[in-house]
Parts: sequence; C-alpha cells; structure tokens
Amino acid sequence: MISELYQKTILKYAANATAHGTIEHADHSLTVHNPMCGDRIKVYIKLDGDRLQKFSHEAKACALCQASASLLGEHYQYLTEESLSNLIALLKKSLSKKQEDLQNEWPHQKWQALDIFNVVRDHKSRQTCVTLPFDALLQAMTEINQS
Repeated sequence: MISELYQKTILKYAANATAHGTIEHADHSLTVHNPMCGDRIKVYIKLDGDRLQKFSHEAKACALCQASASLLGEHYQYLTEESLSNLIALLKKSLSKKQEDLQNEWPHQKWQALDIFNVVRDHKSRQTCVTLPFDALLQAMTEINQS
C-alpha cells in the first residue's frame, strides 16, 4: 500500500511544497486537522473582492496532504468560494470512482494534475488526506466572507 500511494509524482509535489509558509498581513488564517490520521494544515489567505489573491499553507501532514497542498499552491489563483466548492465536489467525486474509471472532469486543464490522486480511490481512509487542504481553504474563505 505504501509504495502504491506514495508514488514519485506525489512525493515530488510534497517535496516542492509550493506556497508553503505564511502571508504577512493575511486577511484570514485557519488551522484544521484530520483526527483520523493526525494531518494538520494551517492556511493563510488574502482576497481581492471575492477572488483569492494569495494563498499559503503550513502542513504537518503525510505526503498525500502535503502534495495536495502544494498542487493547490500552484493553481489557486483567482478561485472564488463558489469555484473552489465546485472543484472540491469534483475532487471528491473523482476519489470515489472505481480505479478503472480514469477519466476525470476538471473545470480547467491546470487541475488535471489532480489525477495523481487516483491511486487513493481504493483507500477511503486516505481520501481526506487529499481533500484536507482544499476543505481548509474553503472554510477560511467562507469564514472571511461571512464576517
């Protein structure tokens, strides 16, 4: 299971840690954790109106969560609460598909990199590791938009 889940591409994204760190004078920050495995991520955001202008994270988590946060760090630009919510729904749908059903529908070509997480489909307990950074970002955006 370990070698199946932690493929080179996933480990590369985790090691790159794109957007890792803090944002000085962030509009909001939020820490969330996955009690099932102990993953913990803190996200920092700056908005321009309803669009995400800056995003960063600090993850103390498994390689799946770190890779997911790094991939999100590469492509977060211009996300809105609605577009992020739709993306999360597609990601969760992708993770719940049968392993043989490799075709995913992403809203933009840049999100096709999320296909690296197809290996998690048969490991339901690890799917939250992948979705945690996205869920944390959505929760942070929701909180700031409600204040």
